[in-house]
Amino acid sequence: MIRTIFTPDSKQITLPIPENYIGTELEIIVFPVKEALADSVIPRKTPVFGCAKGKIKMADDFDDPLEDFMEYMH
Repeated sequence: MIRTIFTPDSKQITLPIPENYIGTELEIIVFPVKEALADSVIPRKTPVFGCAKGKIKMADDFDDPLEDFMEYMH
């Protein structure tokens, strides 16, 4: 079921209400998203060139042909 509610500043919001809530008393709290998320937003750090140096290692035989594909390589 779809219900339309009006916020205190007379804006319309349409919400789907699950069937098992029909006939029950609901309290719907509406607040601006920017204010709600302001405290939880973590600022992103700008990556610095070379910051992952030495953290990734590749096997010595990385470029060697795989035995499973030998029949396709001839």
